[in-house]
Amino acid sequence: MDNAARKLRTLAVFLRVYGVLSLLIFVPLFIGFMVRTPLLAEKGGPLNWTIWNDVSSGQEHAHVPPMLFLVYIVWGVFLLLAARKPLAYESFLAFTMWANLAHALLMAGQAVMDFERYWSKFLTDIPFILILALGILFLRPAERAPVQGHGAVR
Repeated sequence: MDNAARKLRTLAVFLRVYGVLSLLIFVPLFIGFMVRTPLLAEKGGPLNWTIWNDVSSGQEHAHVPPMLFLVYIVWGVFLLLAARKPLAYESFLAFTMWANLAHALLMAGQAVMDFERYWSKFLTDIPFILILALGILFLRPAERAPVQGHGAVR
């Protein structure tokens, strides 16, 4: 097996792992947030460190976390689809890489600004999305797949 094929195979495994992890993390968080489990409550909830907001109904921005959870759930499904044929999902993988890199950098800045509250993000969210971005960067094929219908002039 040549290096390019090995790299592509490693990328497929990497994407499967991230797809499964995303579903295992974000489906329960989405459900927990929607049922407002005390486990995620800001005061006394042992799992509050896993989310940015509180689950209390009176919070102004309580609509944002479930939307983000659903985005990550859909992203996880698409990571699993891309794992089957990474070359067919090249633009999705490029978007995923750049969006997660930008997100990680922004989140790191926000966490530093409110370090006392968000220190845990340097152990959870930030490395999770940064590793995804860097994994795609280093594992994606160096050569671009030809776009069907846009080949050489005949």
